[in-house]
Amino acid sequence: MMLPRRRFLAGLPGLGLISSLAPSASTEALQHIVFGSCLDTHEHPMLDRTLTLPRDLFIFMGDNIYADKGGLPMMREKYALLKQSAFFQGLRSKGAIVATWDDHDYCENDGGVGNPLKKEAQQGFHDWLDEPTDSPRRKQEGVYSAHVFGPEGKRVQVILLDTRYFRSPLKQVAKGKALLGGRSVATDDTNTTMLGVAQWQWLEKTLKEPAELRLIVSSIQFAPEVHGGECWANMPHEQQRFMEVLKRTKASGVIILSGDRHWCEFSKLDGPSGYPIYDYTSSSMTQKHPRGTPTSNKNRLLPKTYHLPNVGLLNIEWSNGDATITTQVIDVEGKTQIKHVVKLSGLQAI
Repeated sequence: MMLPRRRFLAGLPGLGLISSLAPSASTEALQHIVFGSCLDTHEHPMLDRTLTLPRDLFIFMGDNIYADKGGLPMMREKYALLKQSAFFQGLRSKGAIVATWDDHDYCENDGGVGNPLKKEAQQGFHDWLDEPTDSPRRKQEGVYSAHVFGPEGKRVQVILLDTRYFRSPLKQVAKGKALLGGRSVATDDTNTTMLGVAQWQWLEKTLKEPAELRLIVSSIQFAPEVHGGECWANMPHEQQRFMEVLKRTKASGVIILSGDRHWCEFSKLDGPSGYPIYDYTSSSMTQKHPRGTPTSNKNRLLPKTYHLPNVGLLNIEWSNGDATITTQVIDVEGKTQIKHVVKLSGLQAI
């Protein structure tokens, strides 16, 4: 199914600020959503495989280019190469595209609020996606956005968070005390923030808009335990704040999609509104993780993890009374490596 291309829309209730690549409020229900992260090259068999998958929407979840070591000239060069690639052109030929960023396309490894290039990086991000010059998104600080697809009864709200632009510095320990995943640990400083004041306010407002299924895209993992790398568990008060926002808004149908780790796992937390919060991590599209599963994770939903190039595929089977949501990690051969199925009726707030 091919969604129609639509002109830029801005400021409409519930739609957020819409990229020209993301047709919004489409009358067609989404059935096949492909999501991926971490592309250090734009020519790879996994990218070729991705173009063969059924696709109504593609979500870039961050590290869409690797430009943190070369500054703005490298950023512009890498975006140009991605934009001209057969992969990106193939994506544009069918369905919609939405995106957020992570540290490597933010132009600072593990970067946060203090990145001196963040305004220029945001401009490069919008240029890549052909954001109109008069778009309100170009005036907004941060690249967070929300999009709604499908008719009433089958609406999918895609919420793309920006976990970089406003994020406070992480607490880190000496190398000798580090976990296998890195030096970052949980902080007890409740003045630190993951999303910043404006984005938190926007998120709560956005979650009150009507939708049946809500896919919240976080470039870093939300549900896993602290593992040394970047994750929401590094700021447990912000992780808890997210849960409190879900409870206040009584948002149903929430699923989290994440990337960053260069390996895949599905995790779960008890939700605040009577249903579990699933976090499906798909990463990397073009890189092999050099080690096995580096950390334990008591919140891991399934025992299997996957460490070779991959992409995520979320299929929605709509029916009159319920919907079945099947999420898979797909390998370069097109085989399913990890799979989880949930009913939309099992994601309802009480």
